[in-house]
Amino acid sequence: MKADTLVLYAAWAAVAGGLIPVMASMNGTLGRAIGSPIHASLVLCLAGTVGVIAVWLVFRPAMPPAAAWGGVPWFAWLGGIGMAVYALSATYLAPRFGVGNFVISVVVAQLVLSSLIDQFGLFGAAVSPLGLRRLIGLGVLAVGATLVAMK
Repeated sequence: MKADTLVLYAAWAAVAGGLIPVMASMNGTLGRAIGSPIHASLVLCLAGTVGVIAVWLVFRPAMPPAAAWGGVPWFAWLGGIGMAVYALSATYLAPRFGVGNFVISVVVAQLVLSSLIDQFGLFGAAVSPLGLRRLIGLGVLAVGATLVAMK
């Protein structure tokens, strides 16, 4: 991958990641204001759907062929459940647990689970063995997350 593409992708990912605590905070506020984290999460998911439809309308990508849809592994259809769990969790926990504590817990879990997915090639991911350096990094992350979460 070219260096400029790598920088662009990293910046894009950083913006997307930066929106996670913003989304958790805004949705927590919505859930508190209306008295229902479930309804607030529904609004979040519907707003996300509208956003994806808007991008689809702008770029007009071609529909994948029918054969492609039939060859999808069963587990690949369940990704949206993870989004729903995240939305419900962020909406309920952020106002009670703190946005920072919530996001720290999310980031640590994301890095640990992504390392395991890479290690074993789960869900069709390429295998990328967990070396000593990566294990040390995860340990340092856990210690750092604990220090950040301490009040």
